[in-house]
Amino acid sequence: MSKIILHIDLNQFFVRCEEIKNPSLIGKAVIIGGEGRCGIVSTCSYKAREYGIHSGMPTFQAKMLCKNVIILPVDYKFYGLLSKEFINYIKQYSKNIEQMSIDECFVDLTETYKKNKITNINKFLTDLQQGLFKKTQLKCSIGVAPTKFLAKMGSDIKKPMGITIIRKRDIPNIIFPLKISSFFGIGKKTYPRLEEIGINTIGDLYNAILSNNNDVKDIIGNFSDSIKDELDGNSNDIVESQRSDPKSIGVSRTFDHDTQNTVEIKDYLLFLAKGVIESMILEDKMCQTITIIYKNAEYIDDRFSSKSYSKSFKNPTNNKDTILLAASDLFDKTYKGQIIRLIGFTVKNFKNMNNAVVQMTFDNYKLNEKENEIGLLINQLNREINKDTFLRLSDLDSEKVKKWKY
Repeated sequence: MSKIILHIDLNQFFVRCEEIKNPSLIGKAVIIGGEGRCGIVSTCSYKAREYGIHSGMPTFQAKMLCKNVIILPVDYKFYGLLSKEFINYIKQYSKNIEQMSIDECFVDLTETYKKNKITNINKFLTDLQQGLFKKTQLKCSIGVAPTKFLAKMGSDIKKPMGITIIRKRDIPNIIFPLKISSFFGIGKKTYPRLEEIGINTIGDLYNAILSNNNDVKDIIGNFSDSIKDELDGNSNDIVESQRSDPKSIGVSRTFDHDTQNTVEIKDYLLFLAKGVIESMILEDKMCQTITIIYKNAEYIDDRFSSKSYSKSFKNPTNNKDTILLAASDLFDKTYKGQIIRLIGFTVKNFKNMNNAVVQMTFDNYKLNEKENEIGLLINQLNREINKDTFLRLSDLDSEKVKKWKY
């Protein structure tokens, strides 16, 4: 029996989060992103898309297309909370979950399918969809297939709230007629070159690979073998969930659009870093090394090139402020303005909390004492007013900090 892999994709996630906070936004043209000449559309509502607005577009252009468009800053903290709710809900169906970004995940449903003797997969998935909406007010589309590639392709076919089941025998009817631009893994610079030589659909590409088309080979190179496997339904079907005792903890996330906006990239990096640090603390670990990963948007030699940069601490730590400051500094030193499609952050070289021995100097003793005193004072003040009003500067969203600047 083939595996049953789901790809669950939350529909217009950032916008939907804002709609949950403010229902009056529903049905309106909404942009999530930055203001000003350097602002970029991170994502937008379906209504905004009707005006031709799309992810990655400069905000000033979006405002020209729709003068009444509503522009909201990214609220990573709130989005992160809803993302956790999303994953926690899916865990009741399977523990084998691979989160790909803040708003999507792969799920291996094979054992659940067998154990529960599911006979109506459509009803099962509809119940999952409706249950998620009832619990979180989030909408999702689901692709179901024997491989991760096909499941990912399936979740993009029907939006919002769509369900697409792709068996191997369905590939010619469902996948082949799709535009070549929709092929997951073929970049924005590659598909126009394929269209120029008459490859307009995924089926055209498959047939060209079978016939050893030299023009296609020149464009995609050795990647043709991988494409054939994907379109034969023989590609990766392994959903990689977190190990029980990790040697490292990290996360990498693909942007909605290729970007070189330094503020946007750094904000997202620090958002990811906060989540990684929290996961490390839950594992009772302290790290000695942090790593930032960049994946470039340019597709060269059959792959997206990646670079990683690391920084090590003299002593292991799980102090949030210390790690975030180091991550910020490492980013400032290593990001050179290249266009990227993915950013990642990892902590490693762990010491268990109970086994970690930190060499205390007089200076870092005073620093730790001061940090502990600040933390205790903040907690005490928040308890007295019964609100999370007071917090460290490092916990503030960057948009809030900007409002304080002269």
